[in-house]
Amino acid sequence: MIRFSWIIVLLLGCFSPGGSVVAADPTWREVDPDNLVFIDLTEGEVVIELNPLFAPKTVAQFRKLVQDKFYDGLSFYRVIDGFVAQGGDGSDLGELSLVPLIDAEFEIEMTEDIAFTLVQKQDLFADETGLVGGFAAARDLADNTLWLTHCPGVVAMARNDSPDSNRTDFYFVIGQAPRYLDRNMNVFARVVEGMDVVQRIRRGPVNENGIFQDDTSSSRIRRMRLASDIPKEERMAAFVVDTSSKGFEQLLKSRRDRKQKFFHHKPPRVLDVCQVPIASRTTK
Repeated sequence: MIRFSWIIVLLLGCFSPGGSVVAADPTWREVDPDNLVFIDLTEGEVVIELNPLFAPKTVAQFRKLVQDKFYDGLSFYRVIDGFVAQGGDGSDLGELSLVPLIDAEFEIEMTEDIAFTLVQKQDLFADETGLVGGFAAARDLADNTLWLTHCPGVVAMARNDSPDSNRTDFYFVIGQAPRYLDRNMNVFARVVEGMDVVQRIRRGPVNENGIFQDDTSSSRIRRMRLASDIPKEERMAAFVVDTSSKGFEQLLKSRRDRKQKFFHHKPPRVLDVCQVPIASRTTK
């Protein structure tokens, strides 16, 4: 059984409003089982890919929390429509003080061994945007830093005012990209399948800033599992399109220069990194 998940509406080419698909030939990479997490929500299953390159300490702690079943049964206590779905508060368990705080992991140094596929120069929030292993990223050319951007489907740690106050709480970005949060939060994962499930997480009351006063009415995390902890013959494998491949470069080119007859006023040759479709598939 193979299931496909599209961010936007595309598999191996460029979508045209006229209905045609320009074929490309990108290759696929299999997600490391150590970086693959299956999240069973009351609404269905979500699959996320962790990113230890950009947030090694955050990923290490998240993995341990998943393996310790810390998140099982917890609710999404703050859900703001068009913004974020936030959960993972274990303070009512009485053991939160035993979970260490995580330092800020907002950006990393851009090194030659990092494959950065350029999407756009002179982005509104950065010198350049691009893709690193399927993750939307941006970089500052002056200080040679690189960070993950707040695109829909991103998973990041919630914190207080202190940049080093990350612990267990995390959020999914469920609305338009809040890029003003870039370089200010520990972004550590992204949804590779089940974004439709994430979008069904129950919204909190508007007059309470999305915070549920009674968590019996909120969506819950039934279970989280790390793929590498599931017997190989029982677990699903996940594949993500290789964003450094030649086929994907062709896709970017076709989306940047839209020549379809549908467009009577040609859009400018500008490409939003959060609107680049990243195809993924799971198979068992």
